[in-house]
Amino acid sequence: MKGDDRNEGRVVILIQGLHACRGRLFNAISGVTEEQFKRRPEPVTDDPDPWSIAEVLAHLLASERLRGERIALALAHDGVIITPSPPEAHAEGAKAGRRVLVPQLVHGLLASRREVERQLEHAATSAGGIDRSVFHPVLGRQTVEWMVAEKIIAHEDEHAGQIEGLRRRLGIPPLQPARGEVR
Repeated sequence: MKGDDRNEGRVVILIQGLHACRGRLFNAISGVTEEQFKRRPEPVTDDPDPWSIAEVLAHLLASERLRGERIALALAHDGVIITPSPPEAHAEGAKAGRRVLVPQLVHGLLASRREVERQLEHAATSAGGIDRSVFHPVLGRQTVEWMVAEKIIAHEDEHAGQIEGLRRRLGIPPLQPARGEVR
């Protein structure tokens, strides 16, 4: 990367965050069978309509693709007004997890992550870089940096924790800590 040093440092931190949350996600799904991926746990009071692990992965994929599109828009047209996603989009994205084979979901997650990282590397060398933004009519200005930090990294980390809980609820053996991770 050859651009603004401040911008580059912030991009490096975001890429490290992307790698860390993806590592946690993939650790959370390691050793899970196709049947376990597709099985929904029994409803409980605080989760009356639980998703399967595959549905969580499909939701993450749909969400990351959406953010990737919005990041590309911000880089191409700083400040562009976007159209909000319909409320049912989250459930629709998750539904794909019941139809698609898990390896396809994982491949899609890998491809969408490569695209986000490519866009970040482009942002590091672009005027305005990760401070470029889209404008959401309800939520306001969303910078590239904020979208990556909050809507990709924090969102994926939250759902990795959800999958760790689903493993317990489904009786899947506990995870082994990832290399260097303390539990």
